[in-house]
Amino acid sequence: MRISFDIDDTLVCDLSVPTEQNLSRWRRWRYPERLRRGTRRLMTELTRRQCQIWLYTSSCRCPRYLKAWFTSMDIPIAGVVNFERHQQTVGLRGPSKFPPAFGIDLHIDDSPGVAMEGESHQFAVLVVSPDDPAWTEKVLCEVDQRIGANPRWQARQAAASSRRFRFSTLRRGLGRLKWADNALPDYVIGAIKPDLA
Repeated sequence: MRISFDIDDTLVCDLSVPTEQNLSRWRRWRYPERLRRGTRRLMTELTRRQCQIWLYTSSCRCPRYLKAWFTSMDIPIAGVVNFERHQQTVGLRGPSKFPPAFGIDLHIDDSPGVAMEGESHQFAVLVVSPDDPAWTEKVLCEVDQRIGANPRWQARQAAASSRRFRFSTLRRGLGRLKWADNALPDYVIGAIKPDLA
């Protein structure tokens, strides 16, 4: 499932909205904007659900800058659509955002106007308000409902979870080993090797 996020007032809000700082001090000068609280955990959960994360913004921020910024916080970004790319693909006569042109299944935005465009142009938009403290749960709930309703996404998620490394399996395997089986021979500790005696 491919999900896109608006940036302004969705992931980056004004000073009244709680933020999180996931960057080291020496990177903050390059990326001064702070992400809305819960963004990193949300992106981790979406990645765990086998979702591709895109950024879709009406701003002219450089795609390379945005990818580098999110990558520095360990958030993988599969694609970026800024104003220039949108204009080249959709044109000026289309809606302000048109996620289907980029294969995006769900767009997350703060604007009710984008949701109205979604209704009229048949693309899915979830509106999250900047002052909603439960915005991450709202996004995850919507994503889980869509994955549950689509057998292809459901099968893909099940296959990925069966391939995940499980520490409990490793722990059980290590528990079966006996230390006597892996003990060092006496000659390693200082005694004379038996075949040399």
